[in-house]
Amino acid sequence: MDFKFDDIGSFPLPEGITKEWVEENLSSREFEEMCQRAFVMKVKSGVEVPNYPQFRDMVKMFLDLMKDEAFQESPYLIKKENAIIPELESLKKLSYGSGIRICLTGPFEIYLKEFGPVIYEDVLSAISKSIARFAENAIKSSLNVTCISIDDPSLGLNPELQPTPEQMELAYENFDFSVDVQIHLHAPLYYQKFLEIEAIDVIGVESAKDENVMNFIDAEELESYDKMLRIGISRSDIDALIAEFNTKHNVNAWKDRDLIVKAIDELESPEKIYERIEKAYNIFGELIAYVGPDCGLGGFPTQESAVKLLENTAEAISRFKG
Repeated sequence: MDFKFDDIGSFPLPEGITKEWVEENLSSREFEEMCQRAFVMKVKSGVEVPNYPQFRDMVKMFLDLMKDEAFQESPYLIKKENAIIPELESLKKLSYGSGIRICLTGPFEIYLKEFGPVIYEDVLSAISKSIARFAENAIKSSLNVTCISIDDPSLGLNPELQPTPEQMELAYENFDFSVDVQIHLHAPLYYQKFLEIEAIDVIGVESAKDENVMNFIDAEELESYDKMLRIGISRSDIDALIAEFNTKHNVNAWKDRDLIVKAIDELESPEKIYERIEKAYNIFGELIAYVGPDCGLGGFPTQESAVKLLENTAEAISRFKG
């Protein structure tokens, strides 16, 4: 059982810091140190392949750079030297030598935000090449990037977005790198669309919130296409978790930080997470390459509560591996 514990990326902002402040201070020492502290929190929580802390809007942080004419090689094609993720740059001073994961907003997600569902292939191609340049720069950096993850949540969820197989290939052909390449999906049935996309190595499945999702995945089919899985083993839908806890105990945990941590400990205990790992492993075995929370933790009310979920996840993994 060689699977690794990673996280999707997003993380709560420190108390008193707003997204507006982040956008205005990307080049400041304060922002750099904020990213470093959050990354260290992930590492100390037990995450084996931590993602850089994603504090900003997942589309805007890439699209704004791609649309800046000063950074363009051509429309929506960013110059290689400008395809830089500030959050990732901040980690270079940490001298962290273990594996790092890089989440990238997918070509379809960015295209959909900018143009809607009607696909113009020349623009999709430019966006794909731009995102791939962010990946290429990260992989070539001094950091030990071992995994990149492409996040295209609208695929399978937005009924208006119906790319052809040729457009799927066009969107992902630029991500053929030597590191593991994940696709993070929110709709499990869509995984079949990626079986013939050679650049994708690992298909991400959000199965902690709804464990029945695993029933839609055909292990033999995955193996025949040489694909691996990233399995969600801990829930990240914090609003639903707190609502469940409030109803059960007739309290309002949103007003009490300690109660929020208690809610996570009760509803997402190491024991519960262990059961999910066991179920997934019994179905997929060695096809599992990565495990972690279903989605990002940016919606959690505090960094402390996000850390608690990561710690419980790490403990469950440790117990399972023995």
